[in-house]
Amino acid sequence: MLKVLIGYGGHAREIMAQMNMTLTCYVDDEFVDENTLPISKLNFEKCEVMVVIGDSLIRKKIVDKLPLHTKYFTFIHPTAQIMDENIEIGEGSFIGANSIITTNVKIGKHSLLNRGCHIGHDSIIGDYLSMMPGSIISGNVNIGDRLYMGNNSSIREKTKVCDDVIIGMNGCVVKNINESGVYVGVPVKKIR
Repeated sequence: MLKVLIGYGGHAREIMAQMNMTLTCYVDDEFVDENTLPISKLNFEKCEVMVVIGDSLIRKKIVDKLPLHTKYFTFIHPTAQIMDENIEIGEGSFIGANSIITTNVKIGKHSLLNRGCHIGHDSIIGDYLSMMPGSIISGNVNIGDRLYMGNNSSIREKTKVCDDVIIGMNGCVVKNINESGVYVGVPVKKIR
């Protein structure tokens, strides 16, 4: 079955570079250019899709617009270390180069671990996770849907993070986050 991407920004091109492949990229019809094709022309019966938008919320909106019978593929880079058979990775996910997932971890669908991301033992993570390069989730962490972690951000062990949270670059989560919003700093504080 043919593999295609939905999206063609910098993130999509990075994913193709890590996959060492050039795939056909589809975008919303109004954004079509010489490098892309319109989603309206995509034959979902003959392909598997990965939505390659870095922003968790936008990625979810695109998936929600696709037909219910859409088939998704997951890619795990050959240098990624999946250290245990007891790892669950949801459909449509991307595990990038030099990422590490240790043991007894569940990652929801349409998740993205960019280069060099780490997830520790016994963590449960919802759908549409976005981990930018160098971000780390320690062990026994429970995360809701649509978490975005900026470059080199981290979450302390035994911490809970609710849905719809953005952690800024280099941010460090040291206690539970129970309210959606944008958090920055060391330790992180909500700014909006």
